[in-house]
Amino acid sequence: MTQAAPAVQQARVFAGSRHELRNVRRFFAQLVQGRPAADDAVLLASELATNAVVHTASGDGGKICVVVQVEDKRLRVEVHDDGSATAPVVRQCATATESGLGLGLVEMLSERWGHDGGPSGRTVWFEMGWQ
Repeated sequence: MTQAAPAVQQARVFAGSRHELRNVRRFFAQLVQGRPAADDAVLLASELATNAVVHTASGDGGKICVVVQVEDKRLRVEVHDDGSATAPVVRQCATATESGLGLGLVEMLSERWGHDGGPSGRTVWFEMGWQ
């Protein structure tokens, strides 16, 4: 019988800067390294962090907090930001733009995703199973 990998829960705060996104990806990639679908999970976590920096008050000198729960067969990622007047939405890919299609990837590749909060702070999250 194969022994299950130990569960991991980590949280880390990053500056709300595009320059920090590389560090977010590195932090997250280390936590999921060797897991099935790790590349997809890194892509989705990067998308949530990028959205927080680009589309919320976090990108205006604020911060984001990335919370990762890795279990034997499940993953949950939360990105906490400083809030925005507009809620995250999945956009249709009718036109080619540089921005706006990432949550479509989150919706397509994760089992579930959602958001809570508003202008004073928001959490955007996704969950996926390991195969």
